Amino acid sequence: MGAPQQSVLTADANTAALENLFGCSPQLVAVTPAQDVIPGMRRNLILTSGPSLPFEDYSGGQREALLGAAIYEGFAANRAEAEKAYASGEVDVAGCQQYGAVGSLAGVTTASMPVLVVEDPDTGDRACCTLYEGDAVDRLNYGIYSEATRGNLDHLHDDVGPALDRVVRRHGGVALTPIIARALTMGDELHSRNTAATSLFARTLLSAIADSAPADARIVADYLTAGDYFFLRLAMAAAKVMANAMRGVDGSSVVTAMAFSCREFGIQVAGTGDRWFRGPLPTFEAMRLYPGFTEHDIEFMGGESVITEVVGLGGVAQAAALPLQRSSGGNAAAMIARTEQMYRICAGEHPQLRIPALDYRGTPVGFDVRAIADTGITPYLDIGIAGVGGGQIGGGVARAPREPFLLAAQALAGH
Repeated sequence: MGAPQQSVLTADANTAALENLFGCSPQLVAVTPAQDVIPGMRRNLILTSGPSLPFEDYSGGQREALLGAAIYEGFAANRAEAEKAYASGEVDVAGCQQYGAVGSLAGVTTASMPVLVVEDPDTGDRACCTLYEGDAVDRLNYGIYSEATRGNLDHLHDDVGPALDRVVRRHGGVALTPIIARALTMGDELHSRNTAATSLFARTLLSAIADSAPADARIVADYLTAGDYFFLRLAMAAAKVMANAMRGVDGSSVVTAMAFSCREFGIQVAGTGDRWFRGPLPTFEAMRLYPGFTEHDIEFMGGESVITEVVGLGGVAQAAALPLQRSSGGNAAAMIARTEQMYRICAGEHPQLRIPALDYRGTPVGFDVRAIADTGITPYLDIGIAGVGGGQIGGGVARAPREPFLLAAQALAGH
C-alpha cells in the first residue's frame, strides 16, 4: 500500500496538535517582576509586540512606548537620551513571544514590571503577560509616557503586583479554563470583552482577599473592581500556554502564534517551529470610534492579544459576545455569521469552550493555513484601536492579511 495522502497526514497531525491544546490546563501561579521569571530577561532588554525587529524599524506609538520604557527603567532622562541608548546597544529590544511572553498593543515589557505567570501544571510550560494598566488615558502600551504613566506603573510595581501575588498564592493558584469557559456563556469572547471573566476571577479570589492583610485586601479589591479588562491579560497568557502545547507536531498546519508590530503581521505554525511568516498589517471590517475621531486618526502600534484568537477565543467567538455590537460596530447577525465562517478555516471545535447562541457548539479552533490558502478566508481579530499621538480611540473587528498564511502553506508543502 502506498503512503497516505498528504491531506490525511495533515489532518492527523492537526488532530494531534488540537488534542495537546485541549489537554492543557493553564493556571495563574504568581505575579512577579519579569526579570525573575522570564528566561533570558535582563535589565537592559525591553520586549514589545510582534516578530522581533531592529529598534530603528519601530515607529509611531510603538517607538514612543519603547522610548518611555527606557526612561522608566532609568537608562535615559528624556527621549533623546533614550534614542541614543537604543542606538548604542545599551538597551536592546526583542519580540515578546521570542521570550515566552505576550504583550497587549505595543506590548512593552520591562525587567521590573510585574507579570502574570501562567503555567500548565502537567508540562511546566509557562507564559507571562504584564498587568492591565487600567482605563487611564496615559498608558505606556498605548504609546504614552508621562508622569501619570510613571505613577501608574510604579503603583503596579510597588503595590498591586506584590499584593495580588500574595493573594493568588494564598488561594493556591487559579485555574483559568473554567473561568474562560463560563465567561463565554455570559457574554465575553475573552478579547475585546472580559466583563464576566474579570468578575468571575474576583469572585474566585474573594475568600483569599478577605483572609489577607487589610492593606493587601484593599489594594487588590480596588484594582480588580476598577474596570472590566483586567482578565484580558490572563486570557492572553493562558492562550499562549495553550497555543504552545500545539508546537512541534510534525506536519501540522495549525497556527500556534499571531502577533503584529507597527509595520507587519506575523504567524507561527505547529509544523514549522519558531519561524515567523510575515505580511502586511490587518485591515478593519467594522469599527466604532470614540466621538471626535475618524479613520484618519487610527494608528497600528502592535498587538499580541490576537493570541486569544489562536485558541478559539476573541474574533472567532464573536457569537458568544453579542454585547460587543455596541462598542465594536456591526450587529448581532453579522457577529454570528463571522463565527460561523471561522469554522471553515479551523481544524476543530473546542470541547470545553462553547457558544450559547450556536446551541452550545464548541468555538472554532486551530487556524489551518492550508484551509486559509484554499478558501481565501482569513481570521477575524477583535482589537482595540490606537490613535495617532497615543491613547485608545475605539475598538473594531479586523481581518488578518492572507500573505503570512500563504507563505506558511507553501513552506509546509515544501517539507
